Amino acid sequence: MNPMEAATYVLFILGCLGAADIAIYHGLAHGIRRHPDSRGELIAHSLRGPTYAALFLVVPHVAMHGVWFWVLMGLLIFDAAISLWDFAIERTSREFLGGLPAGEYVLHTVIAMLFGALVCCVVFEAGSWAKLPTRLSYQPAPVPALSRFAQTACWTPWRPYRLSGQPRRAESVKPRSLNG
Repeated sequence: MNPMEAATYVLFILGCLGAADIAIYHGLAHGIRRHPDSRGELIAHSLRGPTYAALFLVVPHVAMHGVWFWVLMGLLIFDAAISLWDFAIERTSREFLGGLPAGEYVLHTVIAMLFGALVCCVVFEAGSWAKLPTRLSYQPAPVPALSRFAQTACWTPWRPYRLSGQPRRAESVKPRSLNG
């Protein structure tokens, strides 16, 4: 495999699962943007947005040599720290809803394992870049162009989470159940 090929595929799957998590659990089931108790979780997610936007932009397209490789590693470490913070605050953030549903715990576990696979792919596939002279170069991963396009499209319309934590309407918001 060429540098970043496996990493690009793993990142694509991570993006799909992350989007499903946001749509299903954060939006439809819990609507966490409407609950003041979820403000910390929303801040964590607002930091993750630009982090993944950067990953979607560079991993499938850019060879990051020298210092730039370490910038990429720093970005991955920053995301790992966001994840740990997110895991630590989710229980209290969703306490008013009875906690996280089992399906969301399972999804987060799978996402965490895939993130570990992403880091391994980057280190094993592109670790030699750290010893090269510092430079960025366009070097698209040998994956279908549609996959690279989809990941690039993910960063383009990025917009931060609504952080107010206040309900959009005055009445109480009742969470919807995914169980029926």
